[in-house]
Amino acid sequence: MKKTSSRFSFIKETLATRVRRGYRCFLGIVIPGRKTNFRALYFLLLAAALAIAAVFFVNLFSIGTSSFGEWGDFFGGVLNPILTFLTFMGLLITIVIQQTELKESRIELKRSADALTEQVKNSNKQSFESTFFKMLDTHSGIVESIDLSDKDSNITKGRDCFTVFYRRLERKYYDRMPLTPIDHNFIILKRSYKEFWLEHQHELGHYFRFLYNIVRFIKESEYEKSLYIRLIRAQLSDQELLLIFYNCIASEQGERFKPLVEEFALLDNMPTLRVLSAEHLALIDGAAFGDQRSGTIPQL
Repeated sequence: MKKTSSRFSFIKETLATRVRRGYRCFLGIVIPGRKTNFRALYFLLLAAALAIAAVFFVNLFSIGTSSFGEWGDFFGGVLNPILTFLTFMGLLITIVIQQTELKESRIELKRSADALTEQVKNSNKQSFESTFFKMLDTHSGIVESIDLSDKDSNITKGRDCFTVFYRRLERKYYDRMPLTPIDHNFIILKRSYKEFWLEHQHELGHYFRFLYNIVRFIKESEYEKSLYIRLIRAQLSDQELLLIFYNCIASEQGERFKPLVEEFALLDNMPTLRVLSAEHLALIDGAAFGDQRSGTIPQL
């Protein structure tokens, strides 16, 4: 029984191996390579021609011993199954070739679609960056267009005006300090800034509105925002950052800008030691100061 079982297993494995080899051979014929798509069809045509020639010559040598009817029956009876089988194989190979070409076409179309999508993304990013840098140029133009004159008719232009702005705000704040109880610090700040704003709204209104819209433009984009925010921060002087800070905490005009300043840490480089009072730092979320956040900055 064991010998019979072992022999049966051997025969089964041998048949399975031959079936697998036959299947691989069949795939080699039916599924052509990319560079030899029509080689299998050529071999089928050659086999059909050889079969016709072989049957013809066999019948030709036997024409003396049989009638033409028998010769034709033999020729058709032998040749028809062979040609039918070869036709079926040719049809099967043609279908496989068409499927292969269709698959390659789908792959190529997908690559083209992916390339087009990537091209559109790059075009949109280039358009965004072009608009962003034009806005930065416009903002720089707004800064350079600011000019101030003092009592002696001395004129200050451009970014240097923000040093003058902050000194004037500082003077208004400290002038009110002796007249108001210390626990009304925030009230002093609001009144001082309101007076300052009424005097300089004409110079600073456009500046703050445009800066707000640049940051909002970045927020509404789908691209990495930290890079563009860093570019904005790099253009802001210490005095500009201080005025942005007080505009956010002491004016109604800065209430919409304040969440964006906190979200993007726009005051990351602001010199916190130069604020009018350390208590003012607690009037905005610590996130606005970015990497400067520490125990030295009061939190809400």
